[in-house]
Amino acid sequence: MTTIRTILFLAVCIAAASSAVLVTTTAPPTTPSPKPCTSPPKWEGRASEYDHKQGINNRFLISFDGESKMKRFIEERKSFMPGKRFFEYIQDYTKNIQYKINKSYNQCTVDKLNSPWQNHTIPVNATLEDQYTMGDVSEQFQVQEWSDRIPGHKKEAWIGAFTVKNCWPVFEVFTYNDPEDEYSVSTSTRFFDLTVGIKDMSVFTPPDICNKALKEFEERDESFVNNVVEFFKKMFTSWSI
Repeated sequence: MTTIRTILFLAVCIAAASSAVLVTTTAPPTTPSPKPCTSPPKWEGRASEYDHKQGINNRFLISFDGESKMKRFIEERKSFMPGKRFFEYIQDYTKNIQYKINKSYNQCTVDKLNSPWQNHTIPVNATLEDQYTMGDVSEQFQVQEWSDRIPGHKKEAWIGAFTVKNCWPVFEVFTYNDPEDEYSVSTSTRFFDLTVGIKDMSVFTPPDICNKALKEFEERDESFVNNVVEFFKKMFTSWSI
């Protein structure tokens, strides 16, 4: 009888210990990670951009069309500076060209874009770095800070802060180094006075003074392509001899 009681006692102890192990090893419920929000696809406003390489800060009005991949910047005339020229830029990333209009002398030049498209929104695979409040108790808003960093694999080349409500861009830090070391950029941009939509879509239409510059650009580009094709033709011909 004593032996049976001993066996039962040990069985109860083992069961209790097993239950304790199960309780202590049960993982607490996890909170889902915040997902990147999506900024308005079309908007207008103002921005201040500091170029770290050139040591220059520019303020400009901006019209942004993320659906058509087009941007239009126009420098603000904040103060009079002798000899200062003011420019308007129309960037068409679908055609990879930029119109640079000299507002002071009514001139236009057309060149290829050498910077990558910046969508001014949060990439779907971005990493949430922080969330905090800007302002004081009487006037504040929540901001999330994201980056393109991949933990353990890739350092950040872009950091952006966006409002939790409506996902407006607050600031962006962007660096880009061309693989062939022909072009690099490092900028910090602040956004403000933003409004949804674009009042006048014609801001993306280059003025007539750009027609001649565009034709000359297309002729240069076509000439370059023809020269490259001719070069390879001669190379292949010499190999076949």
